Amino acid sequence: MATRKKVSKGRGGSSGSANPRNDREATEKQHDDAMRVLRAEYYGGVRSLTQELARAIKDGEITDEESMQEWVHQSVDGSYWVIYTHANFQVLLCSDNHDAYSEDFGDPPIEQNPPHGSTINWAALAFAAMKRDVEQQIDAEGVAVPEEGGLEERRRRPLPSTPSPLERKRRRAPSRRR
Repeated sequence: MATRKKVSKGRGGSSGSANPRNDREATEKQHDDAMRVLRAEYYGGVRSLTQELARAIKDGEITDEESMQEWVHQSVDGSYWVIYTHANFQVLLCSDNHDAYSEDFGDPPIEQNPPHGSTINWAALAFAAMKRDVEQQIDAEGVAVPEEGGLEERRRRPLPSTPSPLERKRRRAPSRRR
């Protein structure tokens, strides 16, 4: 009969205290480095969509505000970041607008999924966050559909569906009127 090797149960996970690299400082640095890589990848995707939009406007494929809004909606909805569940989590980890869905719609998107019970619609949460990130990047880069054709690069007000930081702050702040 073969004997089983006794597994040591260290504190705090599988690497336990026997791992010399498992000190708190290294863990925080590794976490920060990992988050930096994940955010760079995600925001690279956001910038890429914005550049594709600018090219589409320049090429005359998008000629008005309505078609621009539709393009943004379709592009975000069809993106890798929204289609794949594992990417949804990366969006929610990395986005500065991870709470966009609840700010815009209130309660989280919970779907009834019999016989498994309720599930959160992670794609809806990721879509709302990424759409706001793309809209903010469009605004930051000054990409707009001009009145008379061509690409117009200028500062402009935020897109209608994106509340400004001041508006979001006002929504959160309790009223001080008596």
